[in-house]
Amino acid sequence: MNPEIAAKAKEELSMKPSVGKGKERCKIVAVDGPAGSGKSSVCAMACQQLGWTYVNTGFLYRSIALICRRQNGSFQDSELLRSIVRDFTENLSWDPKAGKVFYLGEDLSDALYTDQAGKDASLIAKNPAVREELLPLQRKLSLQSPIGAIVDGRDIGTVVFPDADFKVFMTASIEERAKRRLIQLQGGPDKETDRSKLEEIKSSIEARDKQDAARGTSPLKQADDAYFFDTSDISVERAVAKLVELIKSNVTS
Repeated sequence: MNPEIAAKAKEELSMKPSVGKGKERCKIVAVDGPAGSGKSSVCAMACQQLGWTYVNTGFLYRSIALICRRQNGSFQDSELLRSIVRDFTENLSWDPKAGKVFYLGEDLSDALYTDQAGKDASLIAKNPAVREELLPLQRKLSLQSPIGAIVDGRDIGTVVFPDADFKVFMTASIEERAKRRLIQLQGGPDKETDRSKLEEIKSSIEARDKQDAARGTSPLKQADDAYFFDTSDISVERAVAKLVELIKSNVTS
């Protein structure tokens, strides 16, 4: 992790009570993991059952990347990206239950689900300026919950909420993650598997995994105190039930 970001994160956290330990703080469950591991679906459904708030931090990175691309900006232009994040923060509205993100009144949600948005988000995530500027926004959105929030991303348990009440590292095999993505693109599991497309998706996932794990700033990695959760061979429903069970067992009300 970039030393400057680490120092700033430590300073910010030291100025407020530890998450979950102060009466005014909601409960925080940090869920990290690679693309296609099931984080978004499982976390969103678990929040519905618990009555908690779901915060998909990947949407924030995708939003910044989308806005930057629309402006024909460079993902290496730190000052431009800082400006975009600050403007985005001021003009953001979101509906956590519906999983929608609005910027200047425009619903960006559909555009954020594209492969291009995912690839772009991974690229700008390497820029320390973006991670630094988005850090307070991620915390703010999460801590607005009246009861608790499940926050998913790549560095939630290691950087954003290192003192979260409970941490999970969710993953799945490359093959399973590629199949899930193909089903999502095809609009359901009933269509015949396109083997060439499946291999293309696998290659894309492998490349993104390497990029996320190798970046110098807040790389994807399992927190030392995180529960390892492999969703390869279980249904979404079973994964949700397991996550809810883990939260109820490990997070006091």
